[in-house]
Amino acid sequence: MSKLITNRRTALKLFGGGAGALALPYIIRPRPSWAQSNVLNVTTYDKFLPAEFIDKFQKDTGIQVNIRLTDDQGKQYNLLAAEGANPSTDMVTVAGHRYSQFISSDLLQPLDTAKVANWKNLNPAYQDAPWARVNGNLWGLPILAGYEGLAVNTDYVKDPQSWDVMFDPQYKGMTSYIVSDFMTITMQYLGHDGDFVTYTDKAEEAQKATNEARDFLIKHKDMVRKYYDAGSEVQQMFINEDIYLAHSWSGPAAKLIAEGHPIKLSVPKEGTFGFCYTLNIVKNAPNAENAYKLIDAILASPEVGASMTRQSGFASTISGVGDVLTDIERAANTLPQEQVERIVFFSSVNRDMKNEMIDKATAEVKAA
Repeated sequence: MSKLITNRRTALKLFGGGAGALALPYIIRPRPSWAQSNVLNVTTYDKFLPAEFIDKFQKDTGIQVNIRLTDDQGKQYNLLAAEGANPSTDMVTVAGHRYSQFISSDLLQPLDTAKVANWKNLNPAYQDAPWARVNGNLWGLPILAGYEGLAVNTDYVKDPQSWDVMFDPQYKGMTSYIVSDFMTITMQYLGHDGDFVTYTDKAEEAQKATNEARDFLIKHKDMVRKYYDAGSEVQQMFINEDIYLAHSWSGPAAKLIAEGHPIKLSVPKEGTFGFCYTLNIVKNAPNAENAYKLIDAILASPEVGASMTRQSGFASTISGVGDVLTDIERAANTLPQEQVERIVFFSSVNRDMKNEMIDKATAEVKAA
């Protein structure tokens, strides 16, 4: 089960992985002018809410759950901001480090945990985590946690200790990464602050560090087989042996491990970043009370959390999930303690500067 460790910021202790069936999405229908008491509209990521759980929830409550899939925090934010006071969704799935953007734009409502009878079943480490409380309020239910790691095919790459293996000429054309995500890792690798926390009011210093990482990735562009966007892409490249190593979020890599592929996931000595996805109730949500019922149902049993872990590949935040997972699933979820301590949560500090500089540098790497 996942726990938190505190250092300069907060690190994740255990993370999730496993295989599962694809949840079939429902379609969100246009909302009429009156609230639909038997409906709940949820925007979330593929495989986050298991189909069997949703089916049982609907049967138990009579509430029809309509799921809209998203694949990008920015798209989700833009849609919600455009809809303003008349949202078409009741719930969204926000990564903890994007809280400030959604909250400052007044798009979410604070979570009233008194309405969640099963809140006690959330792992205590997540019940009032520092990153989850903004302006004195909690803003969502932490559901899944993950981190960025170095994934390698152990048939070809043996126990690397540093991110420098991603730039080793012997693996030319056999690596892959999401450019924007690996940009921040490259900054860390080069000795800079990839999360921009120390660059508040230091735009010139931040730009210099970003440019150095950008130029480094351009210089080593021949190492890359393909830049990818979705976890399924990096999974398929590993399965096809198109690549031998990659920067990967823990979920996609952990699923491969749990399925028996010769993949190992680690946190190199230069460190990495972790995050937590949360399920949040939208401001002016027409079916907010139904949203609270869904949150309570998610927390009702560790089996729900285990199913979420198996499908998404990320670690559940619900207490007792570790006892439900199989040995191989637990093995896919676990890191040595010294690697755990190299993981820090993304911060919500100085996000605007970071997003602007990283987005621009990412475009320049791709265009080079």
